[in-house]
Amino acid sequence: MTERNPIEDACNLISRRKFLAGLGAAVTVAACSNQGISVYQQADTVSGAYQAPGALAPSSLPTPPRGTVPVTDRTLVVIELGGGNDSLSTIVPLNSRYRDLRPTTAIEDPIRLDGDVGLHPALTTVADRYSSGQVAIVEGLGIPNPDLSHFVSMRRWWDGTSTPDHTGWLGRYLDASVGYEHILAGISVGPGPSQALLGSASYVVGISDTNGLASGFPWWVDDPRDFAGVWSGFAPAHIPVSELDPVRKAIAATATAQNRLQRSLQPLQDALDAIEVDTYSIEGQLALAGALIASDVDPRVIYVHGNSDFDTHENQQYRHGELMGQLDRGLNHLFAIVEAAGMEDRVVAMTASEFGRRPEDNDGGTDHGTASSHLVIGPRVAGGRYGETPSLSKLDEDGNLVHTVDYRSLYASVLDGWLGAGHQDILHDQYETLPIFNA
Repeated sequence: MTERNPIEDACNLISRRKFLAGLGAAVTVAACSNQGISVYQQADTVSGAYQAPGALAPSSLPTPPRGTVPVTDRTLVVIELGGGNDSLSTIVPLNSRYRDLRPTTAIEDPIRLDGDVGLHPALTTVADRYSSGQVAIVEGLGIPNPDLSHFVSMRRWWDGTSTPDHTGWLGRYLDASVGYEHILAGISVGPGPSQALLGSASYVVGISDTNGLASGFPWWVDDPRDFAGVWSGFAPAHIPVSELDPVRKAIAATATAQNRLQRSLQPLQDALDAIEVDTYSIEGQLALAGALIASDVDPRVIYVHGNSDFDTHENQQYRHGELMGQLDRGLNHLFAIVEAAGMEDRVVAMTASEFGRRPEDNDGGTDHGTASSHLVIGPRVAGGRYGETPSLSKLDEDGNLVHTVDYRSLYASVLDGWLGAGHQDILHDQYETLPIFNA
């Protein structure tokens, strides 16, 4: 009996009809390969074409035309602390009320930053950079009319507007700055793309781990050039051109991105070979982000997500401490790599999460909360504390923190101050900006 190849079986399941049907969904996966890179694109629903169940509608809000936002030589690294990071264990209040609310989860030995707050003891790299003026702590960030559902809250954080439309705030930035011209401008490091990077006129490249850089191919491919050639010729004559045009674009993008990453592979691999880290962790993902920046890939945005769970309902002190350690070591790798390449002034990292945790613990863990604090890190950052610290004594009717800063103020500050984009057109509204960057 002939042994079946599992990769061949998987690819056989993707018929041409299903491939075309995927155009009705939020993203189009451009190729079937084993841990290879994937190129994603917002899909317009073609009139008369089959629409996949649960398909998302294309963007309805306007995006500034490409070229209206300057293309800079700067990179933004966003670190999504998915699950709802406990910011009260990250930026630790130094008051008795905090300890009263948290008899089982309070951090007893924070790294003091001033007389009011300290950092989780695992965040030694962050503390050192804060001391050197390279870390901004933005406190009190939250969503108006908060919903404590992971999906609802994360979707709002990904989108950044008051009327989410299945594009993301960074996707709209890529639309307006590089469009389809720079395929590798937006890179998602994690299991699949993030909606934060999904635009209506730009691509997202997804890399799952360091093997993704090597771009594994189906078992039957002897030469990577054969693979690109086969997919580039995927255009049956009897399929309407209107349906094939988006497919051709996605396939061409895959081939181009494949070749570009293949050329960049060796310096990336050399950088990663020196760091023995698990690329399925925040630590490894951030090392990979640093290697991408230091290579000739030239990304504008790298979105790190999906390989850690900050939803600490139980065993929080251990689990959260492990995650903080991963984050800190990852940031150390990221900046060590870009500094060795002389590119540290071109990089800013920031954290994001769908919500914080409740101030009061629940015997070893914390439940979904509201307001949170986030970090912005880099040599061009004007270090210090920004925003207004939420009160631990004046909670809302559900016992949660009352946010003091709209989360989109953080986005507006990064868009204006770091990417030079002008946030109003990207976020479809005007928000307060914070002076978190040096001129």
